[in-house]
Amino acid sequence: MPTEICSYRLSLRGKPLGSFAVSTSVRGRIVFLEAKLLLQGSMGNVSVTQRSKCHRLEFYSLSFFEETQSRNETRQYSMQFDAETGLVRANKSGDVADMPYTRPFLDPLSLLYRMRHISPEATQTRVPMIGKDVVLERVQTTELNTALGKREAYEYQLHPGGSYAYVDTAAPHHILMLSQRVDGQLVDAALVRVDEEADAPQRDKDDRRNRRQQ
Repeated sequence: MPTEICSYRLSLRGKPLGSFAVSTSVRGRIVFLEAKLLLQGSMGNVSVTQRSKCHRLEFYSLSFFEETQSRNETRQYSMQFDAETGLVRANKSGDVADMPYTRPFLDPLSLLYRMRHISPEATQTRVPMIGKDVVLERVQTTELNTALGKREAYEYQLHPGGSYAYVDTAAPHHILMLSQRVDGQLVDAALVRVDEEADAPQRDKDDRRNRRQQ
C-alpha cells in the first residue's frame, strides 16, 4: 500500500513556529509510522524524529524510537514491547531499563493512529501508555475551515494535559488539527496537505533487516 504523508503547520498564538509531518504505511497487520517535527523561533531550534510500529487493528505498540536534535546535543530514546517475554525494554541514550509488560501499551504515534479509528458512538476512549493512561473525551462535533476546505470534525480533549485533537468525521479520518500544551501554552498543528507516495524498495529491505535484529 502507498505511504500517506500528512503535513502540518505549527503556530503559537497565530505566529509560525515550524512544521510537523506524519507518514503512515500499512503492511499486513503492522502499521509503520514516522513523524518529523521542526521547531523554530520562540521555542528554540529543535528537530524531533519519531518512528513507531503498531498493530493495525488493535493499535498496541511493538516498538518506538525518538531522536531529538538541538544545537548542542542529540538525545535518543527507544522502547521495545515484547509480550512473549513480558517485558518493555527502554533505552535512553544507552541507559537500558526493563519494566513489566502488563498491558498492550501505545506510544505517542500509535496514539495518533488510534484517534483516527475511534468508534463514532464512543464518548470516552481510554488508552494505556507507559506511565499513565490517556483518556480521549469527545467534546462535540464542530466545523473547521482548513487548508483542504471546510470540514466537519470530532473534537476530543485529552486527559491528563488538556490538549485537543480534531478528527475529520469522514473517512479516512485525518487529524485536521492538534492543539497541544507546551510549557503552559497551546501550540497548534494545522493540517495543510495530504500526499501519497509509493513505498521504496529500500525501505522494505530496511524493515526486513530491522525485524531480524529484534
